[in-house]
Amino acid sequence: MATKKNSLKPYQQRRDFKHTPEPSGTKATVKKAKGSLFVVQKHAASHLHFDFRIQIGKVLKSWAIPKGISPNPAEKHLAIPTEDHPLAYAHFEGTIPEGNYGAGTVMVWDIGTYKNIKEKDGKIVPIKQCLNDGRVELWLEGTKMRGGYALIRTQLQAGKQWLVLKMNDQHAARSGVFPHANKSALTGRTMKQIAKETGVLKVGKQSIELTNQDKILFPRSGITKGELIEYYQKIAPYMLPYMKDRAITMHRFPDGITHEGFYQKDISDYFPDWIQSAKIRKEGGYNHYVVCNDAATLVYLANQACITPHIWLSRINKLDYPDKMIFDLDPGKDDFSIVRKAAFAIRDELDELGLKSFVMTTGSRGLHVIVPLKSTQNFDTVRAFARNVADRVAAQNPKLFTTEVRLNKRRGRLFIDSTRNAFAQTTVAPYAVRAHDGAPVAMPISWDELKKPSLHAQSFTIKNIFKRLEKNKNPWPGFARCKQLARPIL
Repeated sequence: MATKKNSLKPYQQRRDFKHTPEPSGTKATVKKAKGSLFVVQKHAASHLHFDFRIQIGKVLKSWAIPKGISPNPAEKHLAIPTEDHPLAYAHFEGTIPEGNYGAGTVMVWDIGTYKNIKEKDGKIVPIKQCLNDGRVELWLEGTKMRGGYALIRTQLQAGKQWLVLKMNDQHAARSGVFPHANKSALTGRTMKQIAKETGVLKVGKQSIELTNQDKILFPRSGITKGELIEYYQKIAPYMLPYMKDRAITMHRFPDGITHEGFYQKDISDYFPDWIQSAKIRKEGGYNHYVVCNDAATLVYLANQACITPHIWLSRINKLDYPDKMIFDLDPGKDDFSIVRKAAFAIRDELDELGLKSFVMTTGSRGLHVIVPLKSTQNFDTVRAFARNVADRVAAQNPKLFTTEVRLNKRRGRLFIDSTRNAFAQTTVAPYAVRAHDGAPVAMPISWDELKKPSLHAQSFTIKNIFKRLEKNKNPWPGFARCKQLARPIL
């Protein structure tokens, strides 16, 4: 029963990961926890049962328990060893499609950490030795299961059967029933709700389990998570070229835009193994960022209620050398005409310096002016150049524009922000949705289009963008081929 090298092979051979949303376990995605992980999953397969799993090294050692686990020490239930599962499986909850191994609904019934408490001669017996000896004693700290539990191998069927039972301690209960026994420890859903709310979407070679598609993320406009997912799947061919090989910071709103969202840099432990990531240094360690190079990843992030992906200005193979420079135009007052004037002023200044620029509505309040680069100059060089350009434009019209970082020094003027041109800084990805009413989109536009008086920062939304793209499929012709140097300004 000890964990062996490549012990995930039986698990992987039984599953086709192109057709099941279960994690493949081809790479480790779970970070170290304070204690070893345990999980109990309720599984409505051909027969309803519970799966008890404990972390041993880099896998989950697993037992199938037909009758589940009881908090009553007098009740001993059969536990049948099954194949090892990857650590990422601990957070898997949803529906395995028909025709796949283990087809049916899976609930994370309980999850937490455990300690090995089996002693011999006053010392803790190593967990692998406990497994070999056929007696495992654990102290669980879960949402439902707490206290001591034992797994004991029997002599039946050549030792292939075990028993699981609650140890007699302060957490034991005579009723044999756990509180909240019918609800997920992760999401609070019942099995019926999980089955109803999850579905599997095939995107490219990947199967993605969609959850809570009816959840309203934009209350005033009634836009649901399902509509957000649909948008990102449809916009992927336009959006992915601008995201390719870039680290992403996710701006997630699991409860909708009327609740506080959060920024997430590190890939979550439970993200599927096929999602690409990049290990990037930070002060005191590393971050593991998502890299979005395919439509399946974009859809998966939308299913995580990532409304807005923000991208780095450099690619993962040349992190210190940005391949674009950005000017973020943030109006001091709600007057888009001033934003428009600032964008044209920056464009004209860049034209004089021999640099071609492109413009994009942010979907929020302002505009971004973007300059493609060769990625041969480091961030310090590019940032100094951008600040010089911003200062020159601000000096030409100091009553309207400023480069003053401090808000109280701007006095209502538009801030020409060049500070984003630094290592690890991000910018909203082209075609990304913003967390505002109506689901506005960061939209690449032409300079001629910017002249239209009716245009504003939130002109384009997930509802009207595709009509716009039918008229002009590429608002930024030549962007990908445009490789420029930010030469010193004399």
